[in-house]
Amino acid sequence: MKLKQKVAIIGVGKMGNTLIDSMLKNKVVNTNQLYGTTSRLETAEQTREKYHINVNTDNLSAVRESDIIILTVKPQIIPRILKEINEVLDKEKLVISIAAAITTHFMEEQLDKDISIIRAMPNVASLVNEGMTVLCPGQFVGKEHLNLAFQIFKSVGDVAVIEREELMDVVTALSGSGPAYSYMMIESLADGGIRMGLPRELARKLAAQSVLGGAKMVLKTGLHPAVLKDDVTTPAGVTIDGLMELEDGGFRVALIKAIDHATQKSKQISK
Repeated sequence: MKLKQKVAIIGVGKMGNTLIDSMLKNKVVNTNQLYGTTSRLETAEQTREKYHINVNTDNLSAVRESDIIILTVKPQIIPRILKEINEVLDKEKLVISIAAAITTHFMEEQLDKDISIIRAMPNVASLVNEGMTVLCPGQFVGKEHLNLAFQIFKSVGDVAVIEREELMDVVTALSGSGPAYSYMMIESLADGGIRMGLPRELARKLAAQSVLGGAKMVLKTGLHPAVLKDDVTTPAGVTIDGLMELEDGGFRVALIKAIDHATQKSKQISK
């Protein structure tokens, strides 16, 4: 479904480029509906040539011309950006921020008016359109605003909505940081294959495809991972010995602790 609204991407970096690319490829918007801003004129010109959209260094004009404003800048820059664009924001516009640890309440206080703000936490897999984005609406957000954000981030992967913003720290630890954990798992599996004699590239491919395939099985079948694990684990077979080594090494507990510690870190940053 195509949006009718005009969209401004404030801070066209990696995620900004990903959103622009995916929205255009998936026909969520046309080129004349998109605006982008960067801090450097050279980058603005490169982005303009690449996507044939209006890109400049003027945040104020981009926000003034747009209905949906997506803040893809670093968290520490958010207060300055909000102060800069505040004068052209009104209740008809929707602001979406992907800045980690910046709450909707903080942004609402900075603007000091009834602006619809949605906090979004996409992850790095959005770069290959396999991302997971969690949306958290602020107090002035209506269902129609949430639907608009859903359409935008659906173009780069799957989308979920969470109402309790305090849980966004867990989302950051699990979904935001999750790809890093999976990279370490793939690296370790590949190293195991290499240790047993497999060529490096083949080992890496087998490890990555195994993790990808396992993840798709969970998502497509809807079955509990434990059920799928049991389907692969034959009595006195190869897999059960491998699983026993993982249990002995504390694999399961280590992952649980990783989410615990990363959540606490996210909470510290939020404060």
